[in-house]
Parts: sequence; structure tokens; C-alpha cells
Amino acid sequence: YKLERGSTSCVVLLPGVTLGDLLTFLLQVSDYKVCCQRDLGEIVLLRLHKQIKLSLIPTSWYCSFITVTSPKGVAYHFPCYQWMEGRGSLELREGTGESFSGERKRNIFQRFLSLTASPKMLSFLPTFRTIELKLRGYSDSKRSWGNLEDIKKVFWFNKSDTSKYVTEHWKEDAFFGYQFLNGLNPKMIRKCTRIPPNFPRLLVLANPWLPSLFRVCLLPSLPQKGNIFIVDYQLLEDVPAGLINGRHQYIAAPLCLLYLSPRNHLMPLAIQIPGPLSPIFLPSDAEWDWILAKTWVRNADFHAHQAVAHLLQTHLLAEVFAMAAIRQLPMCHPLYKLLIPHMRYTFHINTLARESLISKGGIFDLVNGFSFVLGTRALTLTSLCLPDDLEARGVSSLPHYYYKEDGLKLWAAVESFVSGIIDLYYPNDCSVQEDCELQKWMEEVFEKGFLAQESSGKAASPYLFDFGAWMPNFPSSMRKPPPSTKVVGGVYISPVCCLPLFSYFLNSFPNQVRLGNYPEEHFTEEAPKKLIAAFQEELKRISREIEQRNKSLPNMGGPVHLGYKYLNPPEIENSVSI
Repeated sequence: YKLERGSTSCVVLLPGVTLGDLLTFLLQVSDYKVCCQRDLGEIVLLRLHKQIKLSLIPTSWYCSFITVTSPKGVAYHFPCYQWMEGRGSLELREGTGESFSGERKRNIFQRFLSLTASPKMLSFLPTFRTIELKLRGYSDSKRSWGNLEDIKKVFWFNKSDTSKYVTEHWKEDAFFGYQFLNGLNPKMIRKCTRIPPNFPRLLVLANPWLPSLFRVCLLPSLPQKGNIFIVDYQLLEDVPAGLINGRHQYIAAPLCLLYLSPRNHLMPLAIQIPGPLSPIFLPSDAEWDWILAKTWVRNADFHAHQAVAHLLQTHLLAEVFAMAAIRQLPMCHPLYKLLIPHMRYTFHINTLARESLISKGGIFDLVNGFSFVLGTRALTLTSLCLPDDLEARGVSSLPHYYYKEDGLKLWAAVESFVSGIIDLYYPNDCSVQEDCELQKWMEEVFEKGFLAQESSGKAASPYLFDFGAWMPNFPSSMRKPPPSTKVVGGVYISPVCCLPLFSYFLNSFPNQVRLGNYPEEHFTEEAPKKLIAAFQEELKRISREIEQRNKSLPNMGGPVHLGYKYLNPPEIENSVSI
């Protein structure tokens, strides 16, 4: 018997042919040729129809592309890159990007199924790290450690240079300040133009980096020097804390002042933890009182990162743009072709998150003392534009701000590439205004993503392990209320075993695609192909600069000698997929 994939008759298992052999055969990649005996004329639309006559085995098919060659040798390219589930049809337009308007019939539901079905066999799969934690009894543990040193026993095999550095230096003020620039959440810091009114006017500071050991500062005058910065977690005010193992957790909205020293080190100046008395902690306080205050700041940073930077501004916002594209843009639309590679696995990872992570009783409920309250009111189009955001926060000139330096290079490269693509299909503003599909796409983004707020005008999470594996540096929960007064040396820190949280972040999907790589060819013309090639070359140049900079960092005299790799193009995923 000759077995042909997609046979409409029957499947016969021959002697010696195992089910595994059959599955391998069914999952193979094949090319098919279909000949037509008559001239089809100018081809503008192709309909691909799939039938099922045997429903005993799965018949999901993935079509990459279709090429039609006329008798005169003219080739028409029809990109597809979609799954066909069950019985149904796909309508494909020729691959030349088109921006003309008009009602075009398209199967939106089928396209959405295709995007969610491609990784359908994936889940939060166990990795070597999670298996190690499970075998050693940490994944399900509810106990606390007796001392901080015991945490070092957790990760035997899974360490990075950064995670080891964090373990040894997490208590240092220089590293505390460094993380506001190049840690997991580098968008919170801003220049301080005036001291908050709830701070006292006089503050006694004792810092080794001041001209004298003890100095009385008139705080309102400090911002005039231009070297005072502030991190304010006001968005956490009145956010309810959750329960972990039936035990109440606590959340605070601390405020941290930082000082750019003459050696360009960003150092903490004072920390206020709001409460009945709102005590202000200083570097001159007892060692563990000061460490406790910094730990509350790091806990607030954890919540701000997870709820706003990671969940809202990355996963959920990307889904808004992706869903609007699926609903409003046909496959032949140039904007659809531009965006679709950056939607890979986004619907899938977000669906898994809703089912397993942020759902009631999910992983976050078990290990995170935080109820998600999202700050959509602060979300604007300009806040998502890196140059505008840096300028608004007054941090454009901060030294050792590698997130800023690398981010601006990437921003320029992406802006040049996207502008080149758009200019190919939209020669003027009028052509943009007349594209009703483009207008409907942006209208949906505005209404669903920014809640139609007139003020709105509009990624580094895979590296949580580096800065968060040592949990005291990035605690997910606090089990005691914030101090209402200074404890004067009576501090005891006992972190809870919260490793299931990290089990999620340490997983990764197979077949990752890095920034600038486009294995699926949606653009078929030469002009956009040249722009893609130029974009890829520019990313390579940026990568070389970043790697050379990182090699020289130990000789730059900075507060810490960590190479910043998180915006290196080979380290960046092409879509929100993890």
C-alpha cells in the first residue's frame, strides 16, 4: 500500500510499521504540485479547501505558502503560515503588500485558531531547573529558611554570573542603586525636581561618599543641584495584599531618594515607608534596619514589575495590538505582514497565564502576596516611546544607564526599519487617512488598550532568574507589616520558600525566534526584503557594540562590573512569548 499524507480513503498499518512510524510520516514536511490545464488569467485570490473523510486521527495541517506559476512564467506568491483545523477553507491573497481599502471577506475565526493552535502542544513544560527543585523537595515546600545562607543551597546547577554576583553583593548600596538603572525594572527612576512634602525639611545624613561623615542637609535645596533622583511606588497605595498558606501578607508603597555621587554612582539617600508615622530610613541607621528598608523597596519593585511592566505593558498590551490586527487587517495588508511575526505564541502564552498563573488559586495566588490592580490610567502612547519616556523622567544623561544606551540604539534601528516599510505603501498622510482598515485597527487599539482615554495619546523578564534567584534581592512577598518606627537593630529576615514562582519564569518555549529573524516570508517583494536585510545588519552592528562595551566594563570604574546583555539583539525574543 502507498500511504499518502492527507489520504481521503483509509490508513493501513502494515506489518513492521509502528504507530510511531506513522506519526513521523504524518508530521513530515512535504511539497505538493497541482497542475491546471487551462489559463486562469490574472490571479488575485486563492482558496485552499481541506476535507476530512476519516476522523479517527488528528488531521491538523499547517500550510506554509503556495506559489502559482503561469504558463508565461509569472510567479504569484501566497503566504499562508496557518493551521487548518478539521474541515474548512482559507482564502489567501497574493503576497504583494496592499494598502487599499474596502470590504474583504476573511475568516477571522480561522485565523485566530491558527495563531493559537501552532503551539497547542506546548505548556509550562518542566525544565531541568524545575525537575531539580521538585526532586529536592523545594517546589512544594511551605517552610521558611532558618537563615539566609540556606538559600544558597537551592541552586546547585543553575547559576549565572549575575545571579552569583547578586548573592554576594545584594546588601550593598551601590548595587541597590544600580538596579534602578539596569535591573529588571529600569523605568521607575526619575529626576527629583522637588522633595515630597511629607519628607522633613532637615535630614541628617551619614554616608561615606559625602564630604564629611555627618552632614545636615536642607532637603528642599537638594534638587536644585540636579543630581537627586526619586523612585516612588505610589501606584501600590491601597492595593490589597493576598494570602499565602492562609497567612496575611503585606504591601507598602515606599519612596526612595537617590543621589548621583561625584564618581557617578547612584546611591540611596533616604527611604520612607508610608504608614502611621512614616519613618525615614538612612544609610547611617543600624545595618539591618537599613537593609530592611531597602528590602521593602525591592519588594515594591517586584510588584510594580510583575503587574505593570511585565503583565500590563508587555503581555496584555501586546495582545491588544495583536487581536486588533487579527480582527481588522486582512492578510495582504502591509501592516498585518509587518506585525504578524511579532505575535508568535502571544495568544497562547497569555491564555496559559490566565489559566495557570494569574487565575484564582493559580501560581501567583500561592506565592505572591499581591492582588493584581493594573495602572491603566498612567498608560499613554508616549510612555511607550523610549526617547519620550526618558526625556519625561529626566534621566537621558544618567551615566552607567545601559538600558537607556542600548534601548535607544534598538529604538532607532526598529524605527528606521518600520518607517521604511510604511513609506513603501503609504506615500503621504492622505494615504494613511484613506485606509479604513488601518483606521479601524488603531481605533480598536485606542478603545480596548487605552480605554478610550483622551490623555493616552502610548522586556526583560526572561532574566528574572539573574536578579531574582537570590530571593532577598527581589522578594515576592512580605509576611510582616512594614515598620512604623525604626527598629534600631532588632531586625530578623526570614524568607519564605517561594520557588514555584520562579519555576514559571525559568521555563522557555522551544523554537524561539530572535529579534529581526523572519523564518516565515510574508513580504514577497524585493523592496521590503532589502529593508529586512538592512535591519538585520544593523542589529548585528548593535550587538557587536554591546558585546565590546561589556568586555570593557570592568575597567570603567563603575559601581558594579556586570555586563548588560538584556537588550543585546541575540538575547531578545521577536514576540511576547514567555
